[in-house]
Amino acid sequence: MVKRIHDLIERFPEDENAVRAMIMADPDFDSLCDEYRDVVEELRQIMDEDESDKDSDTFGLRLRRIAIEEELLTRIEGYKPV
Repeated sequence: MVKRIHDLIERFPEDENAVRAMIMADPDFDSLCDEYRDVVEELRQIMDEDESDKDSDTFGLRLRRIAIEEELLTRIEGYKPV
């Protein structure tokens, strides 16, 4: 699981415990974490390529990453451990 959420924990290190708990308890949150990982990995692959037009290739992905981050943070901030 650590590798799967590495990018998310790197982005929100102060919320690591909440993220780990929510992944185990909330399948929707878990799916959103998977989607975040996929978008970050796709962005990383594009940035590693030797293309000159990376901005147009990554614009939509960067917007999607921001939207996912906002949704994740909203859920994390609303998390109440039981």
